[in-house]
Amino acid sequence: MSAAVDQFCDKLRDRLNALEARLKTVKADIQNRSEAAETALRGKLDEIRTKLKGQGARMDRMRSELKARAQQKFAETKEAISEWKVKRETRKLKARAEWAQAYAADALEYALATVDEAEEAILDAVLARMDADGAEKPAAVH
Repeated sequence: MSAAVDQFCDKLRDRLNALEARLKTVKADIQNRSEAAETALRGKLDEIRTKLKGQGARMDRMRSELKARAQQKFAETKEAISEWKVKRETRKLKARAEWAQAYAADALEYALATVDEAEEAILDAVLARMDADGAEKPAAVH
């Protein structure tokens, strides 16, 4: 493989490892259900909501860019790409490769950003369940 492909794969691997670490953290948060954990979960939910508010415009921009890139991708037919290969039009093939790598990186970045939304939904669901379960328990006598 070329150095560019190796570097690209390393970047993707790093991003996927970061995603896995975040999901493990969410899982650990969910499994710890003490009152302190509930308070921490509520704080984490507030953090995520604040982060999501700040990402709104960026997410909209990324969504639009990904849609535009997907439409561009469909415009390049397999026949045209085969023709470039036969004619050894390396400039076009390299440009397509650069574009494809950028698209993959942007798609992964968008996926990571949507993990924040999923994390918010998960924490919200866990806290809602804690609230419901807490309401079913008899009040503690002091």
